[in-house]
Amino acid sequence: MGSSTAAGFGATSYPLSWAGELESYFNTNAGDGIDTTFYNIAAGGYNTYQELPSGYVPPMGRPAPDPLHNVTKALSYNPDVVIINLPSNDVGAGYTITETIDNLIMMYNAITASGALCYITTTQPRNDYSVSQRQSLFDTKDAINTQFGVFTINFWDDLVTADGLNMLRDDRRDPASAIHPNDIGHDFLFGRVRDKNIFNLVALPLKITCFSAAVKNNVTSIKWHTELEEPNTLFEIERSMNGIDFENALSLNIPKACLSADYSVIDKNPFQGKSFYRIKVTESAHFLYSNTISVINKSNALKIMKLYKDNSSGNLIADVSTQKEENVFIAVYNTMGVMMQQKKQHLCISSTRITLPLANLTAGQYFFKISTDDNNYSIKAFIK
Repeated sequence: MGSSTAAGFGATSYPLSWAGELESYFNTNAGDGIDTTFYNIAAGGYNTYQELPSGYVPPMGRPAPDPLHNVTKALSYNPDVVIINLPSNDVGAGYTITETIDNLIMMYNAITASGALCYITTTQPRNDYSVSQRQSLFDTKDAINTQFGVFTINFWDDLVTADGLNMLRDDRRDPASAIHPNDIGHDFLFGRVRDKNIFNLVALPLKITCFSAAVKNNVTSIKWHTELEEPNTLFEIERSMNGIDFENALSLNIPKACLSADYSVIDKNPFQGKSFYRIKVTESAHFLYSNTISVINKSNALKIMKLYKDNSSGNLIADVSTQKEENVFIAVYNTMGVMMQQKKQHLCISSTRITLPLANLTAGQYFFKISTDDNNYSIKAFIK
């Protein structure tokens, strides 16, 4: 499903388009005893709003879903795999990147909830857009990669020029159009889909819904709902600072099969600032990924609440707030970055007072730094 590129525009014939080549390629697998049926419901000029589920009521000024070409129509075929190729028309219509990603998420969730796999192609470069619109195409491409991860198909790199202008390469562009790839361009796009090996990732019966995360008191609470779990299902909660490079944060192994279940876990060591989370689900040697969600951790577990000199003793006093019990390293630096004083101290939850003598320091400006083993720190300047 998609718009003009998926419909074959730019190719000299539909069989030479990426979708036509894909259909021919998988129909050659007749020897495996499995019939492959290919449906193409793409329509030229369509945007993401027109392909949302039937019954969706769009915002004012946005088109309604088309029941002949939308995700509901795609699901009427009871598919194993759905590819969504909507490369650029949202940008041309002036829709925001958030609108586009939200619409793609709605389609993706509808498809995966049916038990099918869903792949989203990135945007594609084109030559008839302004510089700002071409930048939006580039930014939307990155947003799609971030949101859908391994379920993204790269339709950008093989078509874009090398001059940084985000334009369609002349040697891969239909000479009659500033928008569509020619036969060569379509062949490169087909290669991207073929190499994704989409039919070897078997759709799992398990369905993930209501996946959410929230930060409070410097920990992230992660919740999700599942249906139709197999026994010995492994959930691996992965986190990332950039939405691309993920690491395992938590694992949860469920030995029993469940028709319906709710789960909640806590990430006690979230990143500061923006973090991305996704769930890798493994069942019976097969796996899938959830969609990617993001949270913002604005709190800092370690803060210097007050720093002052006690006139009676001459000592430096620091009132420190922490949200967990931990050992900290305390240091004083001069303006040249030379450590002048240091100590270790155990902090308790809520508030702790730290005292440092200043007798050995000459008059001038200094920096007080307190840090933890996980590189969380707070710094304040003071004058002796």
